[in-house]
Amino acid sequence: MSVQHSFYAVYGVELAEVDWWVVDEGLTRLRHIRSAHGEGEDVQLYTISGNGGPDRVVIGVTSEELPPGTCRQAGDFNGSVDRDDALRRAVDFLNCHALAEPGWLLVHDFS
Repeated sequence: MSVQHSFYAVYGVELAEVDWWVVDEGLTRLRHIRSAHGEGEDVQLYTISGNGGPDRVVIGVTSEELPPGTCRQAGDFNGSVDRDDALRRAVDFLNCHALAEPGWLLVHDFS
């Protein structure tokens, strides 16, 4: 069995002490509500594995894979008030707790 490494930047928030499948079901419900009203930015689920403990759960509105050999300026990754608002609304809808304010998260995942 081989291990796959992924490194990417996600504009999002890490959620505290929540099971990923609960978040997945909640985001599915949120997408149905938003599509019915024709509004809102799509929020995606990201699970991060590799530290030997439970998966870490992140929700985000955009991401960019950073393949081996990539070198990017931190200033290339811009935030947005609209993205922040979309993430905060999603956290509230999911009845979860974000570990920090929305921003760019650099994620190294083993799967």
